[in-house]
Amino acid sequence: MDRAEVPRQQRTFSLSEVRQMGRITVETLQKMFADGARLIIEKEPYLTEIDSVIGDGDHGIGMKRGFSAVAGLLAGKSFSCADELCQAVSMELIRSMGGASGVIFGTMFFGGISRLPHKDTVSGEELADYFYEGEQAIERRGRSKPGQKTMLDALYPAVCTMKDHAEAEIPDMFLAAHRAALKGMEESKSILPRVGRSKNFREGAVGLPDPGAVSVCYLFQAFSESAR
Repeated sequence: MDRAEVPRQQRTFSLSEVRQMGRITVETLQKMFADGARLIIEKEPYLTEIDSVIGDGDHGIGMKRGFSAVAGLLAGKSFSCADELCQAVSMELIRSMGGASGVIFGTMFFGGISRLPHKDTVSGEELADYFYEGEQAIERRGRSKPGQKTMLDALYPAVCTMKDHAEAEIPDMFLAAHRAALKGMEESKSILPRVGRSKNFREGAVGLPDPGAVSVCYLFQAFSESAR
């Protein structure tokens, strides 16, 4: 056989090799979403408790409903590309959660879809761009910004930290993002709400974190632990 006719063997990379290249597989990303869903479901009582004081009391219930649907979706299907996975998660949240939270959290995972590759691995830089654009999409859709006692008080510092750590190891990037989200959530306790349902409670909401910001912290906690 002529040398030119010898079939080329495709290289299969191990998980450790993929991580060394600064990328994670779509299987790892899917596990991160699944672990995030499980933690949200587990923390529903606390989310409901907070929202019962400074909201309508339905945030935890809605989050549990939406992420239970996501958990079911991820348990029954595998994805070959990062963008397809994230689009499926966002659409499932919008479909199942309903209300403002469904739109907001759906937008969080859909707003930056164009930043993701149609491939079975994704880089830290691509993930940082993806989450940052998702946050920006929420700001545009909700006509809101950080500092108003909303989920953005945790999400914005998290995504900015991801951008700052985009060249680091992906688990380290998510760990830093989780810490930034926690700091933002803690600082939000002292904010007098200006938008959303909590604005009706005014001074009564001071001292408690925004339930959406707490949910963001739980998601990044799970992402950080799962990425490792």
